[in-house]
Amino acid sequence: MELRHLHVVLTVAEAGSISRAASSLKIAQAGLTAQLRRIERGFGGPLFLRRSDGVELTELGRHVVLRSRDLVERFDDLMVTARRLAAQNGGAGIRLGGVAGAPTPLLVDVVRDMLPSQPRTTHVERSCDAVLDLVRSGKLDVALVVEFPQSPLRIPEEVACRSLVTEPMLVGIAAGHRLSGRSEIRLSELADEDWAVPDENYGGGRVNLHLACEAAGFTPRCVHFGVDPVSAAELVRSGHTVAFFFPTGRELPGVVLKPVVGSPVHRRVLLVWQRDGAAAEYVDELHGRVLRAYQERVRGPRPAALAAAAS
Repeated sequence: MELRHLHVVLTVAEAGSISRAASSLKIAQAGLTAQLRRIERGFGGPLFLRRSDGVELTELGRHVVLRSRDLVERFDDLMVTARRLAAQNGGAGIRLGGVAGAPTPLLVDVVRDMLPSQPRTTHVERSCDAVLDLVRSGKLDVALVVEFPQSPLRIPEEVACRSLVTEPMLVGIAAGHRLSGRSEIRLSELADEDWAVPDENYGGGRVNLHLACEAAGFTPRCVHFGVDPVSAAELVRSGHTVAFFFPTGRELPGVVLKPVVGSPVHRRVLLVWQRDGAAAEYVDELHGRVLRAYQERVRGPRPAALAAAAS
């Protein structure tokens, strides 16, 4: 039995309904029902009587709720006083993270400006699941992950998230490429090109590129695998390869980034943090600052096509 289980029991008791409690906790009703059954098994009996109009506490449930309120209040007080003391003594610092390929350096810059007196560490993982698990377990305070429509993330219930920005896929072609004069490109026009594609964990997207190309009537001829953006740019610069990128705001000499008609591949960048963690106190300000910094970076003095694609 963990403290979070007591929070679940208290939320259901206060809501008087599993459906209303599920909405408050932002989890599926079926998931809450299954979790509540496991909690009740842990306590040795039913805590609630299920009725057509909601739930009612059993005698055991009233006992558990009464004692739980006291425990939760004392724990919350402990966390407040401990954080205050830690802040006075310099604390353990802010632990930042992200998935490879996400704009994690931007998050680091924003936190440095926002909380200059706090020490920082940054941890980059190759998969979003690994990042989410580090946030869930409290080993990271706040991080960035990416999500594709065809590959939704499994967000743990202990982790809160907020969408930061939706990024379109851009095609990188050599400056002298036959399509370099276009303002945007149809994916079907790249059917005969050799592609460089990243490791699937590096910001994802390879599967989604294949799906989009199949929808456009061809299978992409992938010949260079597991490349990072720097290696992809080198291959594109040679004039014999194309690759996909996401907006970075950085110049890639010799490479022209073009939007794809209809933006068939895009991803969401998500800010994630532990629901009960220290970052929850400042996440609203952090989200706003990171979003503004992202917009300034991508919409600044960059190629018009790149700024337009990120709109």
